[in-house]
Amino acid sequence: MKAVKPQFASPYLKVEATALEGSGTYALAGNHITPRGVCVNCNEEEITSLHGSSNFETQPKFPILLISLDLGFRSGEVVQLETQAQIQSIRRVSQQEFEVYMSFNDMVQDGYRHIARYIVDRDGDTE
Repeated sequence: MKAVKPQFASPYLKVEATALEGSGTYALAGNHITPRGVCVNCNEEEITSLHGSSNFETQPKFPILLISLDLGFRSGEVVQLETQAQIQSIRRVSQQEFEVYMSFNDMVQDGYRHIARYIVDRDGDTE
């Protein structure tokens, strides 16, 4: 976890995901975050790449992923959290796009506190 210099004035969520056996890292559009997990938008190619091994009998269908979350606050503060996540469900929202719901595993210390602060900041006064 690290704090980065302010860059943006409005809250934003960026997610980068890597399969434990995968070779690439994918920047995914963060859609929604809760203390239990995160929802991201991705395409079919990204889902296939994050799937990892094709040996279904020895591993779950979707393995644990390494993810990096960038939480951008209204104040301009950016907090980066790194954790593991397990894909819980996939929902098609258009012909080309899917919503992928992931639950957190082994969140870093103070990670949940930063997520709660981000949710309050994002949903706060919108005058």
